[in-house]
Amino acid sequence: MPGHDWWGAPQWAAWLEYKDLPIKAATKTALVRMEEEGEENRSGHEYAALLLDDPLLALRLLRDANRRLPRRLAHDITTPLGILLALGTEQFKRQVRDAPEVAGGNQGFLDIERRASLAARIAFAWGSLHHDLDQGELALAALLADAGEIELWAFVPELPQKALDELHAGCAVRSDLAQRQACGFTFRDLSLELIERGGLPQLLKQLIRGDEGMRAHIARLAVNAGRHLSYGAGDPALPHDIVAAGRLTHAPLATVVQGLPLLTEEEREALLLAATLLMPTAA
Repeated sequence: MPGHDWWGAPQWAAWLEYKDLPIKAATKTALVRMEEEGEENRSGHEYAALLLDDPLLALRLLRDANRRLPRRLAHDITTPLGILLALGTEQFKRQVRDAPEVAGGNQGFLDIERRASLAARIAFAWGSLHHDLDQGELALAALLADAGEIELWAFVPELPQKALDELHAGCAVRSDLAQRQACGFTFRDLSLELIERGGLPQLLKQLIRGDEGMRAHIARLAVNAGRHLSYGAGDPALPHDIVAAGRLTHAPLATVVQGLPLLTEEEREALLLAATLLMPTAA
């Protein structure tokens, strides 16, 4: 956008704050299919699972759900199921039907949303490996970690494309550095600004920021693994993610690998072997 070259994360967050967030057409299609198949035996978890495939739907409903909370309550809504319970099934479905759809042909948007969904599902699976971790909180944090970049792809795609071009041209070796060079701020900083301005739970901000503690480490690992998995099962960083998750949760590597979605058995076996070879051998 001409004339906005000097804007940083706070200015873009202020501009994006009141945008009507679009959702994927596939989400509306999935809801229609669920209704056609019959709702008698549908659980809240099945509706809430729709959020894990649509970060902007999750963000718009999370804002609404927390705004509806009576201020006397001491807790915030921090999980997909919590969003559904706060809004109610009918309001949840109404908001899905009424939300605008993201414009077609926006490949950058589709790529970053797919990456966020992968991260959320990995966080949910890895969160189950330790009894005191809330899977839903981890999944929502991983899903929204790149909310800033997702919104930029939805409304000003030339900005994240500029950062992507910087990276592909070899002008930066890491995404965050490319973003700083091309845009003057990192997209993670924008995500945190959006959460702050939207009055969203501080717990999610802490998890996304990567504060110390197992939950934050798992959420950050899931985001990294989602990004690496989006490049393909052969990405060389994935085995390192698996080893790190195993060490954090004290789970067997085979169990950690099972938490990675959309893989064939052959790919899981290859990743398990690669991760095992990274482990130090006993003396």
